[in-house]
Amino acid sequence: MKIFFSGAIPSPVHQRGATALLGIFDTELGQVVEQTTYHPPPELHAPGQKVQFTGFSFVGTRLYVCTHNAVLRFDDWPPREPASHISLPGFNDLHHCLPWEGGLVVANTGLETVDLVSLDGVLKERWDVLGDVPDARAIDPQRDYRLIPDTKPHLCHPNHVFLLGGELWVTRLRTQDAICIGLPDRRILFPEGMPHDGSLIGEDHVFTTVNGHLIKIDPAGDRAQRSWRLADFDPDFDEMGWCRGVCADPENPDGVYVAFSMVRRPRWREIGYRIKHLHNAPPSRLCRFDLRERRLVDCWQVGENNGHVLFQIQPLDERGGAGPGST
Repeated sequence: MKIFFSGAIPSPVHQRGATALLGIFDTELGQVVEQTTYHPPPELHAPGQKVQFTGFSFVGTRLYVCTHNAVLRFDDWPPREPASHISLPGFNDLHHCLPWEGGLVVANTGLETVDLVSLDGVLKERWDVLGDVPDARAIDPQRDYRLIPDTKPHLCHPNHVFLLGGELWVTRLRTQDAICIGLPDRRILFPEGMPHDGSLIGEDHVFTTVNGHLIKIDPAGDRAQRSWRLADFDPDFDEMGWCRGVCADPENPDGVYVAFSMVRRPRWREIGYRIKHLHNAPPSRLCRFDLRERRLVDCWQVGENNGHVLFQIQPLDERGGAGPGST
């Protein structure tokens, strides 16, 4: 099985990502077999700014993938060189994009908005996901947010845009929910943890929480239908890392792949962790689970040393080609 992933290569200075990375992981070989690295041009990069590929979607055979402050388009496969990019002054810390109404909707995490842009880079609409949250920030239309390394603290932190019943939704990490764009009173709560990524698996929307739960959403209603705590699937799997990407296992109707990124800590905290647990913190991994049998089937480290930063994942067909993006 080949799994396409987005993420970053960390460095000692920039642990969240010094080089953006797209790759194909071969589970039979247990290694990355294709990879593309990227660093933004100087005019789109501020000192100290993380460099990552986060969420992606396919529009036909074209791949659209988010960076901190732009959405890149790749026309070739495997992706090698971006053919174009969309970058607006109001972009900061983009987490996911999705084709919708002839354009792209983008989870603009740094501004805590969901933006609809045309494929040629025109902002069509912007929805504020903070709603009536006290102390909500004001957006300065004259400011170039692309060159701000970080706008945290975020009050809601929108992550992943998806369609449910024909309506546009977005997950919000800090408030542990998902809301319907335009109808924010329609909410799905995630009491198990903070939601990050999602994927359409069969007819079900399945989401990860960063503390290692999978949540299945009732496709006919605005509620969580079932949840799994992945640490319960294996006695040695209590230390998981930062849980993000999820996708179907094409070889098992009850199976999923889940991506975990190593928790990046200051060096003194890493030493303290080794003293306490008598081993290093687990590296970044791609794991295969059987949800019906409630077991960890297999697990692979992704990347050298402590591994790559991992975001979204998607299975490839038997020829290694990409299908429709996860939504």
